[in-house]
Amino acid sequence: MFDLVGGLPVHPLIVHVAVVVLPVAAFALIIVMVLPRVHVLVRWGVVAALAVGSLAAWIAAESGEALSERVGEPEVHEELGENLPLVAGITLALGVIWAVVSELSARASRVATTTEAMPSRAWLPVRIAISVIAAGMAIYAIYYTVLVGHSGAVATWLGRVGG
Repeated sequence: MFDLVGGLPVHPLIVHVAVVVLPVAAFALIIVMVLPRVHVLVRWGVVAALAVGSLAAWIAAESGEALSERVGEPEVHEELGENLPLVAGITLALGVIWAVVSELSARASRVATTTEAMPSRAWLPVRIAISVIAAGMAIYAIYYTVLVGHSGAVATWLGRVGG
């Protein structure tokens, strides 16, 4: 299933989705966490983009296994690539948790009256904690995606092009 599409290997086709969408979505998660007015509008869109990037990372890993059976195993790239779906999945899970906490916090803020403002303030430490954790994981996801992509480029092109 993850081997060939139209006679072409799936891996180089899908890997470009993973190496573009996942880091961009992770970066967008950081941006929307920092800009509260923006995250109300796009937080679920960012989570959806993280889901697409995570799915692409998983398909890239599976299709990489199929491709390695045809052309051999680029060991460093393969080892790194096997972990990318986990990194992406954790980033996605933290993005979902952050979006849910943000939604609940916003609802509590809308419901709170001047005499019972405590419910919205009670969410603040939770939002800060999950934001810090999710931002850290998003930064790591960007770094790790670049690392995996670079190792794949080295495995593919090193010694094959001049320079």
